[in-house]
Amino acid sequence: MSPDRSPTEHAVAGHELVQRLLAGGIPHGHDFDACRALLHATQRGETAFTALCVLLEGALADPGLDISDAQTVVAVLKDLARGRLSPEELL
Repeated sequence: MSPDRSPTEHAVAGHELVQRLLAGGIPHGHDFDACRALLHATQRGETAFTALCVLLEGALADPGLDISDAQTVVAVLKDLARGRLSPEELL
């Protein structure tokens, strides 16, 4: 996500990426599957925030994630940490 994108464009790109991560594949593992299940069940609150961050951080560490998606993950994590995006906007 380029820095010159608007907050709305960041949210759209982040939403699209999160939807692909929720569908499975990257990242791999039972912990990430548990995060996916939790995020399908609840999309609000601290638990959803934590599960989403774990899923995004896992994706970032996965060697199968392409560079442009990795850039989007970093931007989304920054926006989540700074309160510019919420899990509800991404899920």
